[in-house]
Amino acid sequence: MKMLRACWQWFQRQTWLNKIIIVGLFAVVVPFFLPTIVAWFKPTMINVGVAFYTYERARVAESKTPTYFFEKRNLVTNCSLRRVEQTVPPGEVRLPRQESWVVIKLLLDNVSDEPITRLRLAVRSPAIGFATQVSTAPTMEVTGRMETPPNDGRRWFVVTLPAIAPRSSVVLSLKTPLDDNLRKFIYEDRRTVTIQVPFVASDRFHEYPPIVSRTNALKILNREGLLRTGDDAAAEETLLFSPLSDDEPQPKEQKVPSYQLLPKSRSCPEGEAGMW
Repeated sequence: MKMLRACWQWFQRQTWLNKIIIVGLFAVVVPFFLPTIVAWFKPTMINVGVAFYTYERARVAESKTPTYFFEKRNLVTNCSLRRVEQTVPPGEVRLPRQESWVVIKLLLDNVSDEPITRLRLAVRSPAIGFATQVSTAPTMEVTGRMETPPNDGRRWFVVTLPAIAPRSSVVLSLKTPLDDNLRKFIYEDRRTVTIQVPFVASDRFHEYPPIVSRTNALKILNREGLLRTGDDAAAEETLLFSPLSDDEPQPKEQKVPSYQLLPKSRSCPEGEAGMW
């Protein structure tokens, strides 16, 4: 109490200009430390980790034989996480659609000994929009939609999970098509893609801003593979080429929509590829 009184007296002795500067700095700094302060007085039941990556599926440029690839790359460092190339099998097949997405991975850890029911969390990022879709493990239900806060005009994406078991983890994927605007934002303007989690809430606790940790992208991908397959090995992914029906055009007659490949990714050591 004496320290607070001394600080107040010191503040009152300052000039009006100094007071305005001090209040402004205080208003900027407090939001960054608020989650930590909340965690001191009320330990959190859930930890939130986040990683970004892009997912691209397209045809290999300047390839003599029809060859497609899919690649996951760290959005922060542009390091390639996983890349697989496959040639088109002989015969009449339907060619994969060339496209790319920005994927935000959220790793939710229930660190308590009790289940968390009706979990809600808000996510805000330039890489999220009305076309964003949310998914998780096939055994769980998850929903998400854009909402506008009552006292804030900036929209956020609210995800709802029915429950997380005690001492368990869930990986959420927020997938947004990489359209021209988002491509320009990331690769031409080279602006930073940020993420905020303004609040989490459930039946067991009220809304509060969680501490969000930067998680290695490979760690989240491996954790997701473990939750889906039950082992530590990364799930193998393949491009599926389905046969054409009789009324579909031949492959050479198919109209392949124009697609601009993403800038070439970097080749980084596995230990560094997923880092922020």
